Amino acid sequence: MATTAGLYSMLQRRIINEMLDYAASDNKKSIVRAFKLAEKITPYEYKGAVRHVRVKVQEDHPALHIARHVSQNLSPKCRDRFIECLIVNTLLRGVAKRKEFMATAPDLFAPTTILMSPTMRCNLTCAGCFAAEYPPDRDLEPDVLQKIIDEGNEMGVYFFTLLGGEPFIYDGLLDIAARNQHCYFQVYTNGTLIDEDVVDELAALGNVAPMLSLEGDEESTDARRGPGVYRQILEVMDMLGDRGVLFGYSATVTRGNWRMLISDEWIDPLVAKGAVLSWHFLYMPIGRDPSTAPMLTPEERNQFREGILRVRDTKPIFPVDFWGDAPYVKGCIAGKHYMHINSEGWVEPCIFTHFATDNIRDTSLADAFNSPYFREIRRRQPFSHNLLKPCMLIDNPDQSRQIMSLTGAQPTHPGAESLFTELRASIDEYASEVERVYGPVWSCMAAQHAAVREATLVH
Repeated sequence: MATTAGLYSMLQRRIINEMLDYAASDNKKSIVRAFKLAEKITPYEYKGAVRHVRVKVQEDHPALHIARHVSQNLSPKCRDRFIECLIVNTLLRGVAKRKEFMATAPDLFAPTTILMSPTMRCNLTCAGCFAAEYPPDRDLEPDVLQKIIDEGNEMGVYFFTLLGGEPFIYDGLLDIAARNQHCYFQVYTNGTLIDEDVVDELAALGNVAPMLSLEGDEESTDARRGPGVYRQILEVMDMLGDRGVLFGYSATVTRGNWRMLISDEWIDPLVAKGAVLSWHFLYMPIGRDPSTAPMLTPEERNQFREGILRVRDTKPIFPVDFWGDAPYVKGCIAGKHYMHINSEGWVEPCIFTHFATDNIRDTSLADAFNSPYFREIRRRQPFSHNLLKPCMLIDNPDQSRQIMSLTGAQPTHPGAESLFTELRASIDEYASEVERVYGPVWSCMAAQHAAVREATLVH
């Protein structure tokens, strides 16, 4: 708790300590009180989001069970680091510093989070993985990682995501978290290198949340990741739950597994083990042998979106659908609220856009994020008035081609340009079908939102 002492005013510090005390209770009234205090110190632009969650908790929405899980099932260290690093530092201190940074010059932007791939090395060889397209012998040096974190802090970033490759294959990964206790680290991992000693270290640190990669059930996961991986991940979940470490899971959504990923039979056992977050990424035709065949059809994609909404309203877990949830964040947030720095130091707008103009070894984080490349991306966002079509790669491919041409962004590995060459016709056909399906859906959603706004104004 002493890590952030002095970062806030005496009044803010007192409110934060009081909020942490309330959050340690499983009493509903105390949890609601903690949210009210959080709302009190949250910057204006985020107060609505905090208030929304607080109201859900008051209404006995499954969000109450998630809040109780954080308060009762996480270890005190993990609970306090989650609240102070992710919620207080990112929302309170971070927003203020981002505003301060962006006020120093016209059109400056600061990210909310930064994604880093310390290495692209991995102990598995999963089908369709893009990490194998990068050189396995080029890791980000520890001092470069610390430079990114330090410069991120200066811009108001305290939330970092580590991925790869397999992050836990990187020597000293957890030393980074230990040196930066005021920051929170989300780690996407295949889970196979997490043993009891690692779990004990995670519990002692408190500011690291593993997100374990699954493809669905045992058959689906082992088919892509290798025999025995599914059962190994479930054992890791048990260890994390026993030690009170916050964790979740991530999944690549394909035509073969999307129904399973939104089914009660799949989700309920993972919730029982303690998973509180789930991240869902549509399969993208990049990496080994890229193909559009595994991509969800637009109809399936919409059904998956609706399934995620059902899960969110009925299960004590918060699932994220990066494409279907785009309307909540006004479209694509790549290059606007986050960036990805790969193991060679190239600064990419997202983990699927393997094109860059700047290398973090040669420039500052602020300059890379405000390069002509990133500014051009932000200038065009949202790429469509239809926010259910957020992606510049697969939903609005003409936009991505124009951006690369105008800015001179280059592929960060051989074959990255396949989206614009041999797959071009297939991607264009897919985008056309997305418009056919999502055009009427978005029109209906927009009309409903307009009706709600009008009713609110009348009353």
